[in-house]
Amino acid sequence: MKRVYGSGLVIGLLTAVLASGLAYGHGFGGHGHGGGESDLVPPVVGMIAGHGAIHSVVAADKTNLHNLYSQVQTAHQQLVQDLAAGKDTTADVQALHTAQNNLLAEKVKLAQSVFAGLTATQRTQVSQFLTQWTAMKQSQQQARMALFQQFGGGRAASSDTPSATQ
Repeated sequence: MKRVYGSGLVIGLLTAVLASGLAYGHGFGGHGHGGGESDLVPPVVGMIAGHGAIHSVVAADKTNLHNLYSQVQTAHQQLVQDLAAGKDTTADVQALHTAQNNLLAEKVKLAQSVFAGLTATQRTQVSQFLTQWTAMKQSQQQARMALFQQFGGGRAASSDTPSATQ
């Protein structure tokens, strides 16, 4: 009984650690903070190099990142307010663009620091992962497109005659 309970506990803890590690690694760059920059440091880096490596780089720049995120948020809010008020938004768009670029530049700098801490073997592992990940994502996209076309998603491009796959 103890062995089964112990094995279950170990498996449960390992699953929790891996899941939180994936969430932490994937969250670098943050969803909702201006785009797809979270892919700068893929989650596998934390699994390969250890999350401490990522954490130490990000923690050292925490205040600056917080300020940059705040600038993006403030610029976005101002743009939305001016849009709703029917005001000219030219300056707001430029301010948001500048804030997002500053944040992206900081994320790139941090990602470069994280990658600089990897060994050659770890870099190879990350590269192999990214190659396979990209191929998988492309395959999924193609499968989704085929499914939508099968159910009429591509009506404008299809003819009235049935295709060989129907």
